[in-house]
Amino acid sequence: DARPFGPIFYYLLSDQAKEVSLAILDAAGNQIRTWSMDEIPTERFASFDNRGYGQDLVTGQPAVNVGAGLNRFVWDMRYPPVSAIPGLPPVMINPIAAPGTYQVRLTVDGEVQTQAFEMKINPNETYTREETDAKKRAWMALYEKGEEGVQAVLRAQSARDKVKSAAQGSGAGVAQAQKIVELATEFESSMVATGTTLVQIISEPTKPLSLLVTLHNVQEHSEGPPNQPWLEVFEKIAGEMDAKIAEFDTALETEMAKFDGLAN
Repeated sequence: DARPFGPIFYYLLSDQAKEVSLAILDAAGNQIRTWSMDEIPTERFASFDNRGYGQDLVTGQPAVNVGAGLNRFVWDMRYPPVSAIPGLPPVMINPIAAPGTYQVRLTVDGEVQTQAFEMKINPNETYTREETDAKKRAWMALYEKGEEGVQAVLRAQSARDKVKSAAQGSGAGVAQAQKIVELATEFESSMVATGTTLVQIISEPTKPLSLLVTLHNVQEHSEGPPNQPWLEVFEKIAGEMDAKIAEFDTALETEMAKFDGLAN
């Protein structure tokens, strides 16, 4: 829906800056993404007048760094992916920003400069701003639900890690620790594929987070707002996830209280 965003140029007066960061914010000033000095992908110009790139002496490719002179940064218009789940494949949900007003914030050794910019819709598109806004609302709701699901799985992993050693030991808390390990493992496998090979993963029933990824991919490759079937499927998945997470959190709180009581 949006034109590919052009580069952001910024000029540094010297090579002595200790900290440089770039951030993209929405119109209200909410941070979308940020990049540290080591993460900023830049291509450095020798000067304003000489538009040739500084070149790496070995490869001859444009030198990638943050240094004195004119630097270039290109945002891919993406939100960051939802959080990673250790030991499992990534849940790839990272929406494309919708047409609208955004801000770029440059921070150099504590000094901040912010500039607004407009990301415009492709003029060949027939969709209205209201329709692209509708797509944004649906996509961001999916993005937030995906993060909620991931955070619930991370809570399960954290609880399992906390009691794992007790579950393999001896004493009054062993049975209770094993119960928590089973509860956490069952919840994790109910939310996301846990197979270690592709064959194992595709042999599992489709999990809620995988279904959200599928809906994300539909948004990725379609234009305009989501249709009614998409909205109905999302609402169904979101409702089931909410119920599953609420049930798990309640059970986990109860079982962890019992475990802590035995440990004390």
